[in-house]
Amino acid sequence: MKNRKKALQRMVQTSLFIALCFVGTLVSIPFGASKVHLGNLLCLLAGLLCGPWVGGISGGVGMLFADLASGYPYTTYLRTFVLKFSMGFLIGWLYRLLLKKDVKGTGLLFAGAVVSSLLFGGGLSFYLLKPEDPYGLPLLILSSVLFGFFLAAVCFLKKLDPSKKILLFSLLCALGANVVGEFFLRFGINLLLGVGTEEAWIVSLSKLPAALLTSIVSILGALLLFYPLYRATARFNPLDDLAPYLMLNKKQGFERE
Repeated sequence: MKNRKKALQRMVQTSLFIALCFVGTLVSIPFGASKVHLGNLLCLLAGLLCGPWVGGISGGVGMLFADLASGYPYTTYLRTFVLKFSMGFLIGWLYRLLLKKDVKGTGLLFAGAVVSSLLFGGGLSFYLLKPEDPYGLPLLILSSVLFGFFLAAVCFLKKLDPSKKILLFSLLCALGANVVGEFFLRFGINLLLGVGTEEAWIVSLSKLPAALLTSIVSILGALLLFYPLYRATARFNPLDDLAPYLMLNKKQGFERE
């Protein structure tokens, strides 16, 4: 009986966030060759509040439906489902894992900055040594984006409590994987459809500014909204599994136990 009740509660939460992700994706602003939307933010909040499966299914299905409603071709909504499911699942799983393992958020962010700087250095070297290679510029751009995200995060370390450091690291990983995955999936699909290599790179690069701005909006939104939403819904969320690892401090917000 308890398992059936829990499954029903999970279905209700998933259905709610599917609808929110659908609407959030349609609420958008054109930006360059693409658009900036709220779908990613709501997908992340679903994974953070309700766990990886709710986050993955909500983002994948809700944003797929938004693509269908917008009249995009099947290649677009299939890519959307894979990427948004992965993003929602990753944020829900990774945030919980790091909290449970009592990992230090400061070390994670510094490690991310070091790794991303090495990737940036490698991408820059490859581009300078082989400027004619079609892979050089995209690799340089993507590595510089990841490095920029982690560098900015390190600059704000002193203003974040331990739990928010873990939250920020999880957000950077989930959104970084989404941006990189979207870039290369779009490129690969275009190649399979017979588009030339150079044109496929250009198409993928043209979508990158909107993806980056959407990611920035999503990171800031999640940092601002997650804890107030968790505070407001914890009592009424029967699937809440974060309570043993978080405590509420009235002056500072949420901290780790």
